[in-house]
Amino acid sequence: MRNLKITHRYIKFVALNYLMKSNMNSTIRLTLIMGVITIAGIFSSAGFVSGQQTLDLKTPGGNEAFGGDSKGSVSIVPKEHTVNIVANMSTPPKEGKVFEGWLADAGGSDYKLSVGEFSKNGTLHFTSTMVNPYSYTQFLVTEEPFEDPDPNAASVIAGAQLISPFGQ
Repeated sequence: MRNLKITHRYIKFVALNYLMKSNMNSTIRLTLIMGVITIAGIFSSAGFVSGQQTLDLKTPGGNEAFGGDSKGSVSIVPKEHTVNIVANMSTPPKEGKVFEGWLADAGGSDYKLSVGEFSKNGTLHFTSTMVNPYSYTQFLVTEEPFEDPDPNAASVIAGAQLISPFGQ
């Protein structure tokens, strides 16, 4: 991503210097300058869409969906249609239970996608190619019975509200 920022700045610098020194009509020059600035802006915003976010996993409570005590963290790295998630819980599940991670479209379709079971050391690793990963608004953690046959999510014990570009 750093190389992309350097590249678009270099292109903008070279193009603007060339345009300012050439003997062009001022209307054409202004149009080309605006085009270069627009293209540079597109490259800059592309870095934001593929940006990593690391969030605290908190219990439900307070005035926010997840305003309670911290129970762990989640790192989400979207890149185009691929999403990498690493989540960690700071406390183990109760006896006979396991933690399960979910991406949820809260306030939209309310669909919950299981991203898998946390390992015994409290870590979840998930990588997948998705059609539109940005439709999800929350990352949730539930405590499920060991070898649970029910595909639905149990009660949420921790979670995080995803930030932009998620929630689109």
